[in-house]
Amino acid sequence: MTQLRMTVLGSGSVGLAIAATYARAGVDVTVLARGATVQLLRQEGITVTGVSGNHWIEPQRLKISNAENPSPEDVNCDFLIVATKAYQVQEVLRSLMASTSTSAAPRAVLLLQNGWGSADEARSILPAEVEIFSSIMMIGIERRTPTQINVNVQASPIRVGTLFASASDKMKEAVELGKAGFLPITYEDNIEPAILTKFLFNTCLNAIGAVTRMTYGELVSNQHTRKLISGVADETIRVIQAERKLTLAQSGEEYVEKSLTPFVLPKAAAHRSSMLQDVEAGRRTEVEYLNGAVVRMGNGQGIVTPYNDAVSSLIRAREASVAAA
Repeated sequence: MTQLRMTVLGSGSVGLAIAATYARAGVDVTVLARGATVQLLRQEGITVTGVSGNHWIEPQRLKISNAENPSPEDVNCDFLIVATKAYQVQEVLRSLMASTSTSAAPRAVLLLQNGWGSADEARSILPAEVEIFSSIMMIGIERRTPTQINVNVQASPIRVGTLFASASDKMKEAVELGKAGFLPITYEDNIEPAILTKFLFNTCLNAIGAVTRMTYGELVSNQHTRKLISGVADETIRVIQAERKLTLAQSGEEYVEKSLTPFVLPKAAAHRSSMLQDVEAGRRTEVEYLNGAVVRMGNGQGIVTPYNDAVSSLIRAREASVAAA
């Protein structure tokens, strides 16, 4: 396993954190970056600060390649980690698979996206023999410069598993190699309930937080937004039950009262939605993989989802307004 070759696609905060923790664990890591970041990483390496400790991954411990022109070796790795936004997964995987003249392909792919749908998109693009892993991250990471990140909060380990056939033992071991770094990483045989639980959490708070500009604590404490959240949760619970045969709660009201609010208050009360940060920065959001995914699954199951539909439409309107400006 010491000869594991890993390629990290994406040099944002999450991509740099994953690259740094595996490089520190002794893995042969390549980072696919873009623009001026390529040369900066080659010169400076990766600096990590925060609750996971202070670490410097020297430039010589990393290979930095241009994502616009990866080599067959970059693609033909043991593990490809995709650290992009959910809406970029299809595009970057298609581009990567078409980037070389050979039939190069990774042995396995690890997706680090929020929401629901990226794994199916990846499966439709990658060869059948490529193992695909999904993940849950409850870690807050900030990129302060193109080569420096700060780990602000680490609520739980990065949890990894597959939504498809069972994984090979070698790939399970490869995932857990990250434990020798500085971020805790664990493999789970049945990851779907945990992914859908986080999906429910995000559909309740991300988009509504972006529309209202309220903190998580304000959202669950205000009677008006609490009612809206309960409606979103109820639809999402019913859709997941129909689509995945998994019951996350008996109703949206029960979920908000017994699960969501006790989690948010007080530990996440001051947190602001990542989707709000995207909206304020004029970036595209991941709403199509959250509330938009609930609407699509609901349509397929004959379940009406007016709350999720309305929230999705409000976010799309904001995106369109920013794009037209």
